[in-house]
Amino acid sequence: MQEEIQARMQEVLRRANYRLTPHRQAIVAYLASTEDHPSARMIYETVRISHPGLSLATVYNTLGILVRLGQIKVLEFDQENRHEMNLKLHINLICTVCGEIQDLEEDLPLSPEARLSDQGFLMLDHRLEFYGVCSKCQDS
Repeated sequence: MQEEIQARMQEVLRRANYRLTPHRQAIVAYLASTEDHPSARMIYETVRISHPGLSLATVYNTLGILVRLGQIKVLEFDQENRHEMNLKLHINLICTVCGEIQDLEEDLPLSPEARLSDQGFLMLDHRLEFYGVCSKCQDS
């Protein structure tokens, strides 16, 4: 699955005439390999270990391109934006203590596209979040 996601993102970048530099490939590989919701800084800190010449600007630029091309989603927060690969309708469970974000993927009791189109509303994006305390922080 990871290889398919990585290949898809690389193909989308190629079709949009973006160069697949080693740094950009490493960022894409990292994103395809994680189910976390990393910030640009988290990606930078991880990827620069194997690619010492990587700049934080390259990470931000690559993330911006992938968002514009619809390959990832940005979750905007006051402190630090996070990024996710899961583009399907789901709920993000956000711990207010440690900041961890988990995906809750269950059949949701609503079908927003159908209900909103009945109202004459065209949904362009979605974001469902529950805030609370994760099990790790509850045990601390």
